[in-house]
Amino acid sequence: MSTGKSIITKTNFASKKLLGKAQMSNLKDDVNESIPSNVSVPTQTVFGEDIPNDPGNQFYTLFSASAGDPATVERVYFDIVSLSDTIYDADTATSGGGGSGESSESGPHGYYLKLPANYESTSSNPNAGSGVFTNNKRIYDSRGLLQLVPPLLSNASPNKYFAKIYKGDPTNPANEITSGDTIDWQIDYYAGTIFIQDYSSSKVPLTASAYLYVGKYLDTKINNISGSDGSGGGIFTEINGSTAFSTSSVNIGSNATPSQTLNVRGTTELSGGLIHKRVYKTGNYTVAVSDYFIAANSTGGAITFALPDASTAEEGQTWVFKDEGGVANTNNIFVSAAAGQTIDGRTQVTLESPYASIQIYTDGVDKYYIF
Repeated sequence: MSTGKSIITKTNFASKKLLGKAQMSNLKDDVNESIPSNVSVPTQTVFGEDIPNDPGNQFYTLFSASAGDPATVERVYFDIVSLSDTIYDADTATSGGGGSGESSESGPHGYYLKLPANYESTSSNPNAGSGVFTNNKRIYDSRGLLQLVPPLLSNASPNKYFAKIYKGDPTNPANEITSGDTIDWQIDYYAGTIFIQDYSSSKVPLTASAYLYVGKYLDTKINNISGSDGSGGGIFTEINGSTAFSTSSVNIGSNATPSQTLNVRGTTELSGGLIHKRVYKTGNYTVAVSDYFIAANSTGGAITFALPDASTAEEGQTWVFKDEGGVANTNNIFVSAAAGQTIDGRTQVTLESPYASIQIYTDGVDKYYIF
């Protein structure tokens, strides 16, 4: 019968994992391990929105990274509950308690945090009362959907994301059990658990204060890009920064199904290949930066296409002009540069052959070139 893993094995496995290495031998230091490793996490538990570097101090209030950004953290008082199966005396050699040499009593060493019984009525979180944001919900029981914001996400001084624990009324500073206290405690910000190395009956944690992540997780943000959850977010054109567009094949943005066709600098990608935007004109037209193919039918008379200011377009952006009516020899099609700008050194070029076409690109400053 196995006597269990040794302390050396456990220590090596944990430390090498944190350093991105796989534990292959107790005779190897981490620098000698050649096989990489990491911690696997699903997108449902990865923070998908920015965390404020220096959040406010008010409890049950939501804070955002900057003005206009979505709120992502909330400062909360958590209840702390002990686990009965973690009771032992770290001073007793036979217990394997691993105390630090400081005096310890027999008592629980493991604790978990849970939302308070009045969370739903106290919190300003709009999701309070739904999903995992419910009264008495244990953090570790949420499978990562409830997480405390860890201190590593801030470089502010003081760093407000360091959790605090209290042995009594948390509003009384005298009840705080500090990080340097002799019970030697540490908190797992992901699981919402607390480990006390040297238990003392005079310093039993009952309450904690910490910042709870209330923003969207990565999976939701990814879904928002495709619009599959109907919450918008979308992909926006530079012409219209407030409306997400969609196509008949791919839904990108909100589920409002705007009438415009998705156009990011004139191009989108559907399942059948690359699709360029086409506009069809029978009269004079000012070309938009979102256009690509500009089709002309000049049977009614000559047509002039006025190019946009090159500085409003991207460097290397292209347009294609085509005589689809086949009468450019009779009714010419003119392509004119913006005022003070040129096309291959000229202010205007002319299509004067049936079904003629021309391709133009810009330097994004003040010039256009034929290619």
